[in-house]
Amino acid sequence: MQTLAQRDGGLLESIAEFCRISGMAESTFGRHAVNDGKFVARLRDGARVTPETLDRVSRYMALRGVAAPQAPRELRQLIRIAGRPPGLAQAATAGDAPSRNFRFFDNRQKYLLFVSSCGEKEMIARRVGMELANLRPRPPAVRVFDAGMGDGTVLTRVMREMHRRFPTMPFYFVGKEVSLEDVRLSLAKMADRFFEHP
Repeated sequence: MQTLAQRDGGLLESIAEFCRISGMAESTFGRHAVNDGKFVARLRDGARVTPETLDRVSRYMALRGVAAPQAPRELRQLIRIAGRPPGLAQAATAGDAPSRNFRFFDNRQKYLLFVSSCGEKEMIARRVGMELANLRPRPPAVRVFDAGMGDGTVLTRVMREMHRRFPTMPFYFVGKEVSLEDVRLSLAKMADRFFEHP
């Protein structure tokens, strides 16, 4: 294969050329290189790339016989600065870096404040409720999967609307959530929904 880094253009062009030559979809490239199927689409939308991500992409392409892609202009200066002697790098990792030593609880509270102060959840639940009109459920149940249910606000509103539209149909809910605190909050909100629609 040709060396893609020597061609004009940056990272996005190198990836597109690599995918064309390899016969690989860009989403597959993103999934294999950085475990993100939307990586190339995010680049097209103007997302920035960290030096670590660029390194992972370069290693992935190098393993397949392609030279490393060019770094985006905004990263070139950072990459030059990032090259430190090994002794300094070890000393920096030995201490707790402030960026890595963050308080999960504090950041979570900021996030929850933001999420609960905007009307996004209500709009999503309303939109899902409108889409329920298109459902023609068949036994044994209406199945709902919520990937990232958060604190359960949207899901409980959807459950209320589902009960209004399908009062005699059983429901089968599957929710996915990383935070145990969110699971606890969700179950606390769903008690009246379970009572209403046993």
